[in-house]
Amino acid sequence: MDSTLGFGKQWTVLCTLVVLALVFSACAVPTTPTAPVEDTGAEVGGECTTVKYMVAAGSPFSVAVLKRLPEFEEQSGIKVEVIELPYEQTLPKSILEAKNQSGAYDVVQINRPSLAALAEPGLLLPLEDFISQELIDDLFPVHRDYATFGGKLYAVPHSNDIRALYYRTDLFAAAGLEKAPNTWDEMVAAAEALNAPDKGVYGLLMAGSPKGPGVWVLSDFIYQAGGSILDDAGTVVLDSPEAKRGLQFMTDLVAEYKVAPSGTADYMWGDTRNNFAQGRGAMVIEFNDIIPLLEAPDSAVKGNYDLALLPGDVRRGTNNAGWLLGIPTGAKNLACAGQLIEWIMSPEIQAHMSRESGTLSGRASVIDMLIAEGEEGLPTGDVNGKARWEFYKQVIDTTYELPRTSLEPQIEDAMAQAVTAALSGAQAPDAALDEAAAKVREIMGQ
Repeated sequence: MDSTLGFGKQWTVLCTLVVLALVFSACAVPTTPTAPVEDTGAEVGGECTTVKYMVAAGSPFSVAVLKRLPEFEEQSGIKVEVIELPYEQTLPKSILEAKNQSGAYDVVQINRPSLAALAEPGLLLPLEDFISQELIDDLFPVHRDYATFGGKLYAVPHSNDIRALYYRTDLFAAAGLEKAPNTWDEMVAAAEALNAPDKGVYGLLMAGSPKGPGVWVLSDFIYQAGGSILDDAGTVVLDSPEAKRGLQFMTDLVAEYKVAPSGTADYMWGDTRNNFAQGRGAMVIEFNDIIPLLEAPDSAVKGNYDLALLPGDVRRGTNNAGWLLGIPTGAKNLACAGQLIEWIMSPEIQAHMSRESGTLSGRASVIDMLIAEGEEGLPTGDVNGKARWEFYKQVIDTTYELPRTSLEPQIEDAMAQAVTAALSGAQAPDAALDEAAAKVREIMGQ
């Protein structure tokens, strides 16, 4: 990782420690209005007084919700045992405990691409008996459909993350650039015009770590080039000319154009967003929950950035990302699990989560509520809050899905190896993707 941008991992660890401290110190009853705890009517599992809630440690949306958790406990009389796990452990631990019927978790957070790995093998319970129809009906159809298998809903979208291009309006203006780039060529031109690594500023920041981010960024480039991982029939097309163009472009941004740091292959989201907030990038490919960081008092870019749909080659767009809530098989406190999910997904708590973290709710009514609030839509004082929520609502309809299969984690691993090989220079992009496609065909039995 470049010396000018090498503090990302330390920052991520520090943030996790700070987050834990904040979560467990938030014991006072909040002064904000409390969200009602609804009785869903679910009697499966009998009476309960405790619910075990597994979350991804340090995620901004989780921190926002956990701040309000004492309200739920006070109103419901249910004690919530929060189990925080590193992101990369959430799926394997969920699978292991559900298979063992251990009852280690009653409610689990599920990263969107991992849902099928739990739902298809029957490791999650259908939610219709545990949550209200009102909640189900209020979900964005694209999210509800994604979480439905065999006509049953197995998860609800707790938070929804949409990647966009965030760019420095002050740097663009100084360079005479009048608008955000719409195409890859325009993005390269803007990045080259603003690239000043000798001054600690790169034209573009993007995550490339094999621990998830690199695969999602590559997936976007493949989609934008007109390609996909699997075609509509489920056939592997990861080695198509379009897919190869996507990885080649991602690699060229680092090795050919040199507008992205040479350490991109190691970058997690914490690295990209923190460096952009510190003024070390002219553009960054990032999720919507970056906004509170950019609006923080110590941000170097506060008031000098905007966002746009990701540029494209033959089309523009990004994949549907985010986290869902589900009840694993083996859960012991089913009625309490349903009440906790209903409370987390209540309009008030979802709106609070969105204001605090910049993360989108899966409930359509909540985004409409935030748009109606205008400048108060974010607690950070973001004067463009209303415009941003409107942008996100529009982008939801342009997103695509990663392969919805229980084999997705293995597919992602194969793609991660290709990203690392290409960005590090160990393999040419075409060869790396040929190898990845062969692995995916083996995984898929094709």
